[in-house]
Amino acid sequence: MKKYCIFLAYFGRMPNYFPLFLRSCEKNPEFDFLILTDDKNKYAYPENVKVIYMTFTEIKEKIQEKFDFEISLKSAYKLCDYRVCFGYVFEDMVKDYEYWGYCDNDLIFGDMKKFFVEGYDKIFCLGHLMIFKNTYKNNRLFMHGDLYKKAFTASENVIFDECWNNRENIHDIFLKNNKRVYEADLSVNFKILSNKFIKITFQPETREFLEDKTECLYTWENGKVYRYYMKDGLVKEEYLYIHLQERKMRYKSSLGDVYKIVSNSFLPLEMPVNEKTFAKIKKSAFNLHLLQYHLKWKIRGLQKRLKGNVINLRLSFRTK
Repeated sequence: MKKYCIFLAYFGRMPNYFPLFLRSCEKNPEFDFLILTDDKNKYAYPENVKVIYMTFTEIKEKIQEKFDFEISLKSAYKLCDYRVCFGYVFEDMVKDYEYWGYCDNDLIFGDMKKFFVEGYDKIFCLGHLMIFKNTYKNNRLFMHGDLYKKAFTASENVIFDECWNNRENIHDIFLKNNKRVYEADLSVNFKILSNKFIKITFQPETREFLEDKTECLYTWENGKVYRYYMKDGLVKEEYLYIHLQERKMRYKSSLGDVYKIVSNSFLPLEMPVNEKTFAKIKKSAFNLHLLQYHLKWKIRGLQKRLKGNVINLRLSFRTK
């Protein structure tokens, strides 16, 4: 039996730096990545990345087949709520693995095997990477109670797949059923509402995020994610992955296996990192992330209102 498989379900065009995501997958040969997508652009997929092409309608139909009530799945974003049921819906795909999970595509993985913790029924709290022990009961535990029905029939994303703002979610279900849950946050996760990189760390006890505004250098070095900063000398920390929080990033395909990650770009590392060179290495860049983020959600809101107005207009004509 194989050890681990991770689902990535994404419909639409992958981010421009998707090749770097794939390269970080390739550096983790113990993990298989199963990508469910309609993006048929040509990428250099490594051997441990399996692509299953399907349309958004097809995945919706596949999920609907497993439930005796009508699900609400009108957008790709809403699909996040359904990731908790992938081990149940795609049981044939995960049957040969000890663990299965799901992830986002705005990640760069480090050394996953080094940080992986076994012996738990559920590993991690946040939706960018969530992993489950592959058992019959675990794969159906999301159906404990009525919470999943509320999530699967709601038109909006209710964030059922991760801990957020004290909403009830899959994490609560596992805890209430006395399952072994690993809650430590091993990621470099950035605050969304900031142009600069501000590291935020999830605190499972309070379900809040601890902000760290320390000036840091973030790198990917031959399959490992590092964070450097000065505190009584140079500190070097290794992490499981880096989460870019939907940022628009620049990168060149010629980038090698050692690079730095600044707030809007993947760039070559100018020099080896040590106490003397740390201050010389550029760690940030001007960007419009915050403006772009707000603009994106305003456009989505406008599109939703326009769609609603069109539907109402059609209904008004039908009733005349």
